[in-house]
Amino acid sequence: MTYKTVFVRIIKWLKVLFSVFLDIVLTRRSDDGVQYIWKRHGANTLVIVFTGMGPQRYNYKRTLRRSPYDILFIRDCWANNASYYWYEHKGNHPELLTQKLIDHIVCSGNYETLITVGSSKGGTAAIYYGLKNHAKTIIAGACQYYVGQYLAKHQYVEKPYQWHDVVGGEPKQEQEWIDILDHKLPKMIDANSGCDTELYLVYSTEEHTYQEHIAPLVAKLDECRIQHHDQVERFQQHSMIGHYFSEALNKLLVDSVTKMPNM
Repeated sequence: MTYKTVFVRIIKWLKVLFSVFLDIVLTRRSDDGVQYIWKRHGANTLVIVFTGMGPQRYNYKRTLRRSPYDILFIRDCWANNASYYWYEHKGNHPELLTQKLIDHIVCSGNYETLITVGSSKGGTAAIYYGLKNHAKTIIAGACQYYVGQYLAKHQYVEKPYQWHDVVGGEPKQEQEWIDILDHKLPKMIDANSGCDTELYLVYSTEEHTYQEHIAPLVAKLDECRIQHHDQVERFQQHSMIGHYFSEALNKLLVDSVTKMPNM
């Protein structure tokens, strides 16, 4: 290993440590313990960013650092960061507290327009809470449509604790909860059939979530007459969505906005 390689790795880890430190410093906690960062620029538009799986506290902070919009980053504080902002140990307090925080921030900032954002698990939450709160725009990347099947079958192989933290028990004994989670997003789409919200979807046809989740999601949106614009890529690993989604966010919420007059 060369000195240059060692130096590059040290710099990389220092950046990671600084990012974690900055997150800790900037993080607020609601009265109910929900962790979030609220970046204010005096805009009348609020962008709400939901996190994907993994230990990271927030997603796409660096991508959106030049956006003139106000931004609310909400951390998934429940079920080992796997609640989808819905359930923890079969309790729906994650959804109740997430919505309570959104209501508080929207009221405090007197926002006229909402945009919800997220990829993978965060994309599922972005669509769900975007429709629930009548967002003008939803930007979602490679999200899960059938969350019950995803947690109980795909994720369970390597990370069974995620399923346990969300609903407890073994998947084969909890078919009722697989069905509940599977129908959560479809029901929200049904309830908003024909709405004016526009969706921007970023996904690949070459990774496993396409046939299992994206294809049925797109079919449901078409069935319910919800307009969507699809950025279709060809990457093969689900984990690669971050790169393509960052580019989409930069184009939609940074460059195009900063070039507009009176911004």
